[in-house]
Amino acid sequence: MNSKFNELLQSVTEFSMSQFENEYKKGSWGKGLLLYGLIAKNLYDNDKIALNFVRKWVEQSIQSQTAQGELGGGDPSQTNFAIIGLSILFFATLEPEIKLFAVSAQKQADYFVSQPLNRTDKGAIYYLKNAAQVWIDSVIMICPFLAKAGSFFDNPNYTAEAIRQLELHMEYLKDLETGLYCHIWDENQKKFYDRSLWGRGNGWILVSLIEVTEQLLDTHPKKRQLIAEIQRLVELLVLCQDELGFWRIYLDDVSENSKIETAGTLIIIYELSKAIRNGWVDPTYADYVLKGFDAVMSCINEAGFVSNASGPTIDPKHTPYNKPYPYAQAFFLITTLEVSKLLQFLKEKELL
Repeated sequence: MNSKFNELLQSVTEFSMSQFENEYKKGSWGKGLLLYGLIAKNLYDNDKIALNFVRKWVEQSIQSQTAQGELGGGDPSQTNFAIIGLSILFFATLEPEIKLFAVSAQKQADYFVSQPLNRTDKGAIYYLKNAAQVWIDSVIMICPFLAKAGSFFDNPNYTAEAIRQLELHMEYLKDLETGLYCHIWDENQKKFYDRSLWGRGNGWILVSLIEVTEQLLDTHPKKRQLIAEIQRLVELLVLCQDELGFWRIYLDDVSENSKIETAGTLIIIYELSKAIRNGWVDPTYADYVLKGFDAVMSCINEAGFVSNASGPTIDPKHTPYNKPYPYAQAFFLITTLEVSKLLQFLKEKELL
């Protein structure tokens, strides 16, 4: 990465923190994800300002953690704020002498394995507290955090719940015709509430698959099965990349009705890169990663705004678009760190 890129990266970082204070006043899962993005920025170039910013908001989230274990004071969703747990586990590892972080992360993990949450008969956790629906969004909130908590605490119950939720969500949400994943299943009606093949949602599945699988020992009985699903989903997703390098809001629609989606593009290439470095897919897939990253670069202005992302929504057909969404900002920071690792990997393998 050259100095011009690093200047742009710094602009994205500063814009993200300013938006966190101003635009993102209310708590949200996107803010939780942005904290993790700022940690990635620190890991990329030792940005102490970004790390201190994260610490401030992590401590605030811990202070408002509910008695049941929900971080950030709870949410209408049963799953959303657990994503803050990723940042808390980072600090628990960085500063093991400060027990506050580990205690908080354990409370959030116990929330999923011990609390009487609303679930389907099979055990899939409903996304909302007041609706019997399985959302693709939940996997990114629950599964990476629980898998990493399982490793950190050496607790197989956390790991098992991460795998169970991932497998159940894939079972409910898989579109049998395309092999991709739909957005929302309604358990009362026994049908899809939203059948759209949402690009960002399929990215959430890929993220969760890879983040969970990375935490498993090679001897784990589920690891080969999860790797096979990663490979299958990657094969389908790369077919959906457009000629410019983007993935769109809808994977099965490349018309003007389905706009390009920078957040979804970043999410997919981030985990595609990790799949390459883990040896689960062929290094030639790096072409899709680098093409996608270049495409997103064209959507970032000098102020650091990652444009052309779609908003959070129940129905992607009616989502707002092209606003400063924290998850788009976050995944640019996260993906920058990952792409730098991929480039080093390719150089070491003499493939670049």
